[in-house]
Amino acid sequence: LIWPRTRAVDVYGRPLSGSSRPLPKRQAMRAPPPRSRGSSGPIGRGPPSRDPPRSSRPQPTRWRALDNSRRSRSRDNGRRYNYEEEEEEVVEPVPGRRYNNAGQEDDQPLPDEPDAEDGFEDPVPAAEELGYDGFRDDAEQEEVVDPDSLEGGEDIVSEVEEEEDDDLPRREDDLALEEVPEEMRESVEGNMELKRILSTDSMTVSGTSKRRRQNSDDSLQTPKQPLEGAKAEVTVKWRLENDVASRYVLESAEMEDVERLLELNWMPARHEGQKSAAEQISERLIRQRETKCPPGTGVDVVLAFKHRSKLGAEEEKTLRELCHKDLRHVITHYDGTRPIDDLLNEAGMVMPEEDKTTDAAPQKPGLKALSRFNRLELIDPIADALVVGDANLTFSTLLAQHREGLGHVGRIVATTFETIETLRERYPEIDSTVKDLEDKSAEVLHNVDCTRLAVDPRFLGMTGKFGAVYYNFPHAGVVKGFFDGHPFVRWRHENLMHLFFRALRCFVKPDGTVKVSSNSNATGVRFSDIMMAASSNEFLHVETVPFLEWQLRTYRRSYGDRRDERRRPDDGDIYRSQRAHSDMVYCFRYAPTGSTPPKSTIRYPPSKTDLLTSNEGRFKGLSEAARRRQIEDLWNLFLTYVQGIHVG
Repeated sequence: LIWPRTRAVDVYGRPLSGSSRPLPKRQAMRAPPPRSRGSSGPIGRGPPSRDPPRSSRPQPTRWRALDNSRRSRSRDNGRRYNYEEEEEEVVEPVPGRRYNNAGQEDDQPLPDEPDAEDGFEDPVPAAEELGYDGFRDDAEQEEVVDPDSLEGGEDIVSEVEEEEDDDLPRREDDLALEEVPEEMRESVEGNMELKRILSTDSMTVSGTSKRRRQNSDDSLQTPKQPLEGAKAEVTVKWRLENDVASRYVLESAEMEDVERLLELNWMPARHEGQKSAAEQISERLIRQRETKCPPGTGVDVVLAFKHRSKLGAEEEKTLRELCHKDLRHVITHYDGTRPIDDLLNEAGMVMPEEDKTTDAAPQKPGLKALSRFNRLELIDPIADALVVGDANLTFSTLLAQHREGLGHVGRIVATTFETIETLRERYPEIDSTVKDLEDKSAEVLHNVDCTRLAVDPRFLGMTGKFGAVYYNFPHAGVVKGFFDGHPFVRWRHENLMHLFFRALRCFVKPDGTVKVSSNSNATGVRFSDIMMAASSNEFLHVETVPFLEWQLRTYRRSYGDRRDERRRPDDGDIYRSQRAHSDMVYCFRYAPTGSTPPKSTIRYPPSKTDLLTSNEGRFKGLSEAARRRQIEDLWNLFLTYVQGIHVG
């Protein structure tokens, strides 16, 4: 075979004129050389480059990261930099040319010369425009203080008073802590603690606070304590020593739950679809903890009483055979100090009162009669009722109609988390709904955070007023790029329930009822979050009613976010892995003992350093600069929710 003759070609494949010299096949098929950036002249015989010419202005001095030297807060999220001076070159002045104060030639034309237009902007702004150090910052520079030079016990803080960033929304009408009654301050301590953590994270540069620490960010970071016991053992066993997300999950886990995983020889799978090792560990620990709770599906009155009183199978069988009067007496007076047989003998001598709803049908089967109270919503007719998180107020309207039909005289306080302006954008009918409620003597309040009732001035004077509280399908808000069950965002859902029940302690009367509806398969606010939060705040779980059996099930549900502008859950759009038969109403009764309850359980968010060094969720595959920007946005979102501000 004879290869065809090839001619010399330029980079665009066109034959060069006057050239008939054959080239080797490999060289003739070689790709054209890359075009050098900034060259304005032609390559070979091709057209001229459209890249901008290199600027003749002297390049700005470089910045390099150092550990010990002059430090400055730059816009690179608090890294330490040292200004490295370059040796200045002495320039002899030339007549007719212009020079700046540093003796360097200025490429700006003289005033009598026309401006040269090259069609490109100078990417490096002048130092005079930046104000100082060639960088913009949100706060003024401060004098650097050596931490070793401070007296013992002296705080390393700026002289600038701590204040919230003006760019972040805030609740202007909330009471200051000193204005909150002494007995109610404990209910907001958890919220304030979360706000402090989110406002003083070590990587904070400009997103959450104008306070400026005077030492470097690296020294602000508290070194993490090494994991101990079973937590350290499983980390080594699972080869997750460098997985910051898994470490975050294990740090907040109970030691006995981790020890149980170690006994079961469980370990996260390497390839579990879209779930990372941290997500698998978190899910497993939650399910391990849920074994201590009643099941998330339907639980009748007797089974709930058996679980919280730790009774046996024989005692459960006895209770199921009692009449309404005797069963109610045993459940009401049992405290663990007297056997059930003594209470049964005592119940036989108690005569029912005819004017009480709770004493109706005394000889009917006890389990069936008690179950009807929660399903038919037979609540205290005199006490007030509180509804929280009712976005479109349709549940409050249904409750008002229900109480009006039963002849109740207690009023309804219906609240929404959103402002009225936001509601008008999503629900065109909201004004007429509010008017209908007010015509039924209900009070409608907007922009109410159910975890911060103690600092809301509109709730002053309502202590111990509510005999019934309703919260339907609670959710702490969607975070783009993360599933609800991801540990980096699920702490918000768990805290929502703990702070909600802690806030209710000041406003619910003894024996008042609280009903929280949710899906038993929900991964955000899980059924165990609801039950454990209620139990730690002295709210007894009395029953779990299937939502489809509830008298108040027919209200029109909503998402509670901007999706309601386009569609509603009633339009056929349902959550994944959630069906109507899995919706439950978890019923509780407030039974204060008079003793101080334990400190509210608060799950802390991951640090910014954890988010920066992890590869979870929305941060997967991002550059460091893009990751830092997204972390700041995510942190501001966390802070707004902790402050009780609706942004979704």
